[in-house]
Amino acid sequence: MGRSVKNQLSESNIKAISSHQNAWKRRKSSRPKEIIEASKRILEEGGINDLSMVKISKAAGVSEATIYKYFDNKQDLLNQIVNEWFEPFIEKTEKDIQEVTDLYSRLLFLAIRYLEGMKATPKIHKLFIKELRWEKYKDSEAHIVKKRYSKILKNIIENSIEIGEVKESLNFPVFESQFYGGLEHLSLRTIMINRTINIGKYSSDHVDILYAGIKK
Repeated sequence: MGRSVKNQLSESNIKAISSHQNAWKRRKSSRPKEIIEASKRILEEGGINDLSMVKISKAAGVSEATIYKYFDNKQDLLNQIVNEWFEPFIEKTEKDIQEVTDLYSRLLFLAIRYLEGMKATPKIHKLFIKELRWEKYKDSEAHIVKKRYSKILKNIIENSIEIGEVKESLNFPVFESQFYGGLEHLSLRTIMINRTINIGKYSSDHVDILYAGIKK
């Protein structure tokens, strides 16, 4: 066998090995995403009670040990699941709210968007409301992303105070609790148990009451 033929075979083997290694690296880097997506499917189909590490590993096609390579524990994985959903939701809300100019319409927009989000992914919201915000919540990823979402409402109120549309004495933490707390309470009694709700009607009724109390 000539030297040139040997060199060609050697180069071919190197390329094959390199291609295999690159494919393995790509596969490895995509595993966290695959694990999260498998978890979300299980969560939406069966709820939090069905979300075991055994089921997740089977659905993702990996071992349980592999899951723990990427996530500290189940709590960490649940935080990542919520974060995966919340991030694009917040980004879109931050962008879309810029197109709305007056205070009333902005509050109405936020109320409708919040309830529509609940309706689209009820089990993920239930996971956040009933599981993640109680144990080891402070400074968790779910907590950080929730603070970012809350800042949208805070910026709206602060801007409205500056232009004289809202009372300077408004206690924002109390208002925020009333605003989102009322929406959450309704969703737990309707959306979360598959009861029909007129999102537009309830949102406008909810905002009417709160707006009347804060406008200058």
